[in-house]
Amino acid sequence: MSTPTGREKLAALQAQQARAARQKKLLALTSGAVVVVLAIVAVFYLVGRSNADSANKKAVSATADAAYLKTVQNIPAKTFDTVGAGSASGAPKQIKDTPLTKDGKPEVLYVGAEFCPYCGMERWALTAALSRFGTFSGLKTAVSTQRDNVVNIPTMTYLKATYTSKYLTFTSFETEDRDQNPLQAPSTQAQSLAQKYSGGSIPFVDYGNVAVTSGATYQGASFMQNVSGNAIAAKLKDPNSTESQNILGAANVITNQLCQLTKGEPASVCTSIGVARAGALKR
Repeated sequence: MSTPTGREKLAALQAQQARAARQKKLLALTSGAVVVVLAIVAVFYLVGRSNADSANKKAVSATADAAYLKTVQNIPAKTFDTVGAGSASGAPKQIKDTPLTKDGKPEVLYVGAEFCPYCGMERWALTAALSRFGTFSGLKTAVSTQRDNVVNIPTMTYLKATYTSKYLTFTSFETEDRDQNPLQAPSTQAQSLAQKYSGGSIPFVDYGNVAVTSGATYQGASFMQNVSGNAIAAKLKDPNSTESQNILGAANVITNQLCQLTKGEPASVCTSIGVARAGALKR
């Protein structure tokens, strides 16, 4: 074996240095590309987060104006009549159970939560319907969570609210707040009925143990998220609007069920055209 000459050693050293230089350059380029990609990902994340936060703040701040609470409790009879069943997706399911009463009157039981978007939707229709039989006091604005497949539904909460009616009673449990912190623990009876008829899912409404609903009674998620409660309420003045067809259609369906509990009282409500039309909806 021959010994490498000085020139050969120099050539080998130069080749080694060239390879090292190329590897260093390639590493630098690769590292730079990674940094650029990470920077782009970070920008998209921050922009998306900013947009989501902006929508969330807008939705929350929109509930500061409680004018829409008055609107939903004072829907004109003519508007209800024009809407009829509207776009309501189904009537309460009829059941046979021990009658649910309180203070000698039929009891309507609601179990939901402030974070729940479908509870937020259902409260619009339920509040509109119950307001035809009595009066709410202490209703507050609320907005559903921003962490769900449906986000930021402007609504109202039954937490600390009271309801007065000569025809029926209303008992409600808002189990968690918007951030899913505990609020009200349902009574043993409420828990038992919700588990029996809805598997514990919310919103759950029991109409005197004569009928029940589980989930929202209309499909309003797309037009209700990331908007103000006042914007929705304004559309309720037009019986042909998407908002009226869904919310007030469901309210008429609920009213029809309530009229069965109150034995047709008040007659001005229970014999109305809108309620009669809603009664034809398949159960």
